Amino acid sequence: MTERTVKKIGIAIVEFAGRYLVGRRQAGQDLAGLAEFPGGKCEVGESPEACAVRECLEETGVAVTPERLLNRVQHDYAHASVDLHFWLCRVDGNSDETLRTPPALTNGFQWKSVDELRELSFPEANASILKILVR
Repeated sequence: MTERTVKKIGIAIVEFAGRYLVGRRQAGQDLAGLAEFPGGKCEVGESPEACAVRECLEETGVAVTPERLLNRVQHDYAHASVDLHFWLCRVDGNSDETLRTPPALTNGFQWKSVDELRELSFPEANASILKILVR
């Protein structure tokens, strides 16, 4: 049996006024139809922190600043082995709560409350971060 390469993934956990930035995995993607936080594979030489920021901007149109690593999870799916780095991020320009309304989003991403997070189906590897967010 050959050992597969572990994919390093940077994920942005973006909170704004008690709501979290969430999308849905598209048809044709692994784990299609499941909810997801913005994020993706790290490029060569890219830190998971920088990846989370880049992917959030690319996927949602929202510029963020990372604050701290919330959790790190290694998980084996049938299609891949992943090393997930969940970064708590704030919306740029919102450090002093100057933004009153959440920024507009692209690609079907939405702001979801904690109660709404409880109702969504996420990939297995997100279980521990969801426990942190919904407690």
